[in-house]
Amino acid sequence: MNREKLRSGLRAAGMATLTMSMLGAVELHQRLSSDADKQPVFQAWMKLWAARLLDLFGARVTLCTPLPPRAAGGRLVVANHRSPMDILLLLRYFGGVVLSRADLADWPVIGLAARRAETIFVDRADTVSGVLAVRALRDRLERGRTVIVFPEGTTVAGDTVLPFQEGAFAACRGLPAEIVPVGIAYPPGSEFVEDSFVAHVTRVAQRPVTRIALAIGAARPVQGTRRQLAATLHGDVQELVRCARAALPQNGRGTGASP
Repeated sequence: MNREKLRSGLRAAGMATLTMSMLGAVELHQRLSSDADKQPVFQAWMKLWAARLLDLFGARVTLCTPLPPRAAGGRLVVANHRSPMDILLLLRYFGGVVLSRADLADWPVIGLAARRAETIFVDRADTVSGVLAVRALRDRLERGRTVIVFPEGTTVAGDTVLPFQEGAFAACRGLPAEIVPVGIAYPPGSEFVEDSFVAHVTRVAQRPVTRIALAIGAARPVQGTRRQLAATLHGDVQELVRCARAALPQNGRGTGASP
C-alpha cells in the first residue's frame, strides 16, 4: 500500500471515529445538562469536532483578517463555496447551523453529524423545499442563532463568485440581525466540482496538507431589498476572496495568522 492510500485510509477511519465519539459525548453531556445549557453544550462540541476534523485532514488555515466579536443576536454568515471543508471551516469559527444541499443528509458519516446539528436542508430544484428552508432560516435568526449560507448554491472552481441567490436575504429582512461576509480561497485543484463526495474526500485525504485562506469582512445590518442585499454581499465576498487569495501561502508560508 502506498503512502497516499495509507494516509487516506487512516484519515477516513479517524473521521468516522471522531464523529461517532463526538456524537456520543454530546448525548451524554446533554443528558447531564439543563435545558438552557443543551444548545451551548452542543455548539461547543461541534466547534471542537470541526476543528479536529480540519486538523485530521491536514487543513492549514491562514486568517488574513481578525475574527469578529460574538454576535449580540441573529447572525447570517455568507461565503463563497469551494469544498465541503468550507462547512467545517465556518463551523469552527462561527458555530451555528448550516443551510445545505439536501443530499448532504445521505453522505457517509458527515450526513449523520449534519442531521444531528440541525442542518437546514434544501433541494434548490424544489420550490416547496426552498420555501420551507427560508422559513427555517428565519426562525433560527429570530431566535438569535447563527446561520451559515453559501448563496452561490453550488461549489465551483476558481475565485470568481457566482451571482447570489436571494432566498437567504429574503429570510432575514426586517430582523435585527447582522450579515457577515466571508471569502475563502484554496490552491487550484482543491475544489469539489466534478468528483463524487467520496472521491473528493479521498483525494483530500491523500494530500499531506490542504492550505486554506479565510478573509472575514465587517458585519452589515439587514438593510434594503433582498436583491440589494444579495448584490451588496456578493461584492463584499468577491473582494474578500481576492484578499484570501493574496494571503494564501505560496511557498509553505502565509502572511496571516494560522491558529
